[in-house]
Formats: sequence, C-alpha cells, structure tokens
Amino acid sequence: MKLIKISKDRPLNFGLTLRRFQAYGEDAANFFDGQTLCKVIRLGRQYFLLRLCQNQNAVNWHLFPDTSDSELIALAEKQVNHILGLDFDLRRFYAAVSHDPVFAPLINKFHGFRPTLSSDYFEMLVTSISAQQINLAFAFTVRSRLVRQFGKKLSFEKKTYFAFPTPEILAKTDPAKLRELQFTRRKSEYIVGLAQAIESGEINLQNLAYLSESEIYNQLTALKGIGRWTVDWFLARGLGWPQAFPAGDLAVRKAVQKCYFNSQKIDEEEIREHAKKWGDNANLACHYLLAGLTITDK
Repeated sequence: MKLIKISKDRPLNFGLTLRRFQAYGEDAANFFDGQTLCKVIRLGRQYFLLRLCQNQNAVNWHLFPDTSDSELIALAEKQVNHILGLDFDLRRFYAAVSHDPVFAPLINKFHGFRPTLSSDYFEMLVTSISAQQINLAFAFTVRSRLVRQFGKKLSFEKKTYFAFPTPEILAKTDPAKLRELQFTRRKSEYIVGLAQAIESGEINLQNLAYLSESEIYNQLTALKGIGRWTVDWFLARGLGWPQAFPAGDLAVRKAVQKCYFNSQKIDEEEIREHAKKWGDNANLACHYLLAGLTITDK
C-alpha cells in the first residue's frame, strides 16, 4: 500500500476529481463507485489492478497482484499522479484568479478539484473520438462495450475488471465488429485506423509529448477522424498542458459565454483569444468553468 498525503499546499478533492468516471454512466475502463477507483493498467508486459481510495487526509493506492519491482512501482505512481491530476499547481491557479469574480465562488465550491489525465494516449484519443457529436451518456455506453469486448480481463475479489483495449488488438479488428457495438461506421473506421497507424509506426503517440503544439496538431490531424477539437482535448487531458484550452468544445463555449459575455454567442477564435489571459492556468480555468456549468451540487 502506498500513501499520498493531502495538504493545504496540495489540496485534492478526491470525489470531485474522479466524478467524471461515473457522471454519465458506466466507464468500464475506470470503475469508480464514489469511494474507490479501480483501473486495470499495463506496467511493462504485465497487467495489474490499480485501486485508489481516500483515507482521511491521504489517498491509498494498491497494486494487485502485489509487486516489489521498484521500476513497476514508479510507473504505477506516475499513473496515479496523472489520474488524480497531482501535477497541476492549484495554489498558483487560485492565486492567479483570486480577483476574478467568476472564479471566487467556483474555487470555494470546488476547492481541491483537479482535472484527471490519461497516461494511455490511445485511450485518450479513442475516448475523444467516441464522444464526437453525441451526448456523453451514449459515448460512455458504447465505449464501455468496446472495453468489455476487447479489453484484457482481470479478476479480483470475485469481480472482473477490464483494461482499455490495446492498439494491437483493435488494429486487427474488422470495423464491422465496432458497428455491432453501435459505433457509427465512420467512428468504427477512425478507431481501427488509429490503431493501425500506431501499430504500423505511422505515428508514435509517446513521442508527441516532446513536440510543439503545431507539430502535434499536424501529426494527429493527418489521421482520419481527428480534428482540432480532439487535439485540444488531447493536449488538455492527455498531455496535461497547462495552457491548453478546448475552445471548440460546445460546453466550454457555453461556459465562457455565460460567465463573461452575458450568454451572447461568440465564435471559437474569440474564445481562444479570451483564454489567453489565463496563460499557463488556462487548462485549470477551463475545467473549473465546466464544473460550474455541469455540476449542480457538491
């Protein structure tokens, strides 16, 4: 068992941070019951069940089966930090927006809320593709079907958990099999095409973290089914870039319009320009504005 201490210097609201994994229905790859998160992760060539739960002023995390391999433990800890968004500097963000009347009540209500990040960039991109132009509840439903159909199974305490499917598995899958899960024809082709691009070496997702924004954009949008909206969310929730701001997202646009433009409609470029004032706090600003728009109770 490992512990992560929660302090005033690094606040964490565990429930609010992980809420997105249950807010729109089942997320079969990230099972959160409001108290414990269970996720099957791949460390090296092995699969483990990662469990996170809060214990007073600390977060406990465990790997099953247990391991004493220091390299695997370090990799797991990195994933825990991503899942809980622990690399975001909330203190700096709170100080930077403390005089903004929009954020004062949001910080008070959602204090310690952190955006979750994904260490599995393939999962992040497939998640975004599945959510394109449909409601999130249905996106969660079809994505969970994908996970249960093609993900690695791991049993623990008489329960079965699933890893997110690997590019290797989906690259060999007929898109028609995804259509059976109620993905659209195009999304089925996009997901399989992405997996095949990764397996063929056409794109190396891990290398994207070392590229500039324009280079990332050019590489990802060269793939069918990936546009600016998907790249923006990849920067925000995959790489966790502090200045990322998905201005083309409908909910983000509504939040900015409501809070700063008296609900008047403005275009995507105007929102991008407005977000520049937050600089390296833009990603956090985006998520707090979304929380204010979508979370009606604490």
